[in-house]
Order: sequence, then C-alpha cells, then structure tokens
Amino acid sequence: MRILDPAAADTGGVLPDDARLRAESETARLQARVDQLAAHVQQLQQERASLRWMAGHDELTGLANRRLFHALALELLRGDDRSSAVLILDLNGFKPINDTYGHDVGDEVLCAVARRMTACLGDDLVARFGGDEFAALPRAPHPDVPEAWWQQMAGSLSAAIAPPMNIRGHTLSVTASIGVVPAGRSADLPGLLRRADQAMFSAKRHANTNGKTGITWVVATESGEHMETYEPAAAPVSASGPAAACRPGDPVWVHRNGARRAGVVESACDWAALVRYRCPNGAGTMVDTIPTSCLTFRAVADPYLDRESATYR
Repeated sequence: MRILDPAAADTGGVLPDDARLRAESETARLQARVDQLAAHVQQLQQERASLRWMAGHDELTGLANRRLFHALALELLRGDDRSSAVLILDLNGFKPINDTYGHDVGDEVLCAVARRMTACLGDDLVARFGGDEFAALPRAPHPDVPEAWWQQMAGSLSAAIAPPMNIRGHTLSVTASIGVVPAGRSADLPGLLRRADQAMFSAKRHANTNGKTGITWVVATESGEHMETYEPAAAPVSASGPAAACRPGDPVWVHRNGARRAGVVESACDWAALVRYRCPNGAGTMVDTIPTSCLTFRAVADPYLDRESATYR
C-alpha cells in the first residue's frame, strides 16, 4: 500500500508544485548533511591512521621507532623458523657533520643512512631508536644458510653505509659501528638488545682507538659468550665515487638483502647502475637496477662474471 502525502490526496497522488519544491529542498538539505558527516568521518579515519602511523614510526626517516620495533621484533622472534640476529648500529663521524653544517644537513644524512639500510636489508625490520642510533632484526635469507650468515650481512651493511653522499653540495661520509647478536631460538628481546648494545659500544671503542670501522659480534663458546671485533675490508678509493664513475664492465659487489654478491656493471647513471650479478644460490645470474648506495667496487676476481664482461673493456 502506498501512503500519500495529504497534500496530494486530492490531486491523484501528485504533489502540488510548492509542496514538491519543499520536499526536494528538504531532500537536498538532508543529502548535504549526510555528505558532510561522511566527509567528517573520513577525515577522522585519516587522522586516526596518521596518529597510529606516527605512534609507531620515526617522523624524520619513516623507519619504525623503538616502540614498533619491540612489538614487531617480538612477533618475528616467536614465530619465524628462519634464524635471526639483533643488530644495533651507531654512526661514526656524524656529530662533526651536525656541528659544522647544521641540523638540516645532519637530518638529510640520517635519511640517507636509513635508505641505505633498507636497501641493503630488504624486507627485514629496520628502526631508528633516536639520534644516530639504528636497530635491525635481519633474518637469514633461507633456512640452509651458513651458521655465521649474519657476519656477511653485517659486513654488507657496513659497506653500504660507508660510501660518500652528496648533501646540499657537500660530499659527506659516515661509517657505522655495529653490534650483532645472533638470536638463535631466544625470544628475550630486551636481553638481545642489551648484548647487541654492548657489542656496538665495543665496536665504537675500537673505532675510536684504531681509527678504523669495526663490527663486533657476540660469539657463543662452550665456556660462555665472548665478543669478536671484525674490521671490514676497506673499499678502493674509486669505490667511494657515485655510480656515474662506473663504466660497463666494472666489477662490483651488490649489497642486497643482507648478502654480498659479485656483479658486473652493464650501464650506469648518476644514482643507479644496471648490474648483472650472481643469484642468491650462486647458480646463474640476474640483471637488475641497483641504487649506488648498494654498490662497492670489487677487487676480488670472479672468473665466470669477469670473463663474460671482457668484451666491455
């Protein structure tokens, strides 16, 4: 049954013009109010999402902050079958840059380091704890990696951070003091972070004493744990230049996903290079565009790759 407006009862169900206009006006007013409320709800949802993101991320670099790192790292340590390591990293040479060129330049250096870390560690969890201190939870790329896979990962990360960067016309360099603790089956994140922090300070003391970058890792033995400090091999001076200095056929190391793989440059531009490099399992090669921050020049010969690239020279 259709209920008619009383005003339309005497007109065969058709509203008079003035009543129809009033109904259309009221409908438009209600629709405008509904649209206004929907826009307000959307704004509130966006603000809530922004606040949630800000609560878990570093505003400057976009990396996870300490709070989010603790939450995500605990989940990864409890639920991941692959072996993991906890890493604490502190920059060497950052304070003079901040003091000399100002905080704006220092902030850009921190952002550049954050980009290099994420490019090197791929999908692994990376965080900025504050100042020039960073943390990461790298995981083994596959289950059957060597027991000390995290040593090569730390060396790759050190090499990825070390190349000079151009910030506002200044060529600036920082290196990293890194402390690493293999997590094993431990889910004691505070304990792992404390030991990684102690290892990082050991690497920092090594750098201050010897003037050389150091990586310290915690090694378990039958008599307990001890720390070993490793000095990454320094890259040739030419390796510090941007990708524009690369030429087809140049041998390079590709630092990606916590591993270092031999490669050969096929072409290059100011910020990246097209590189042919070995697959993770060592069988065959792949070609990809690699950021310059993930490349260092390679002094060690690779018979297979370098023989194939001989035509470039």
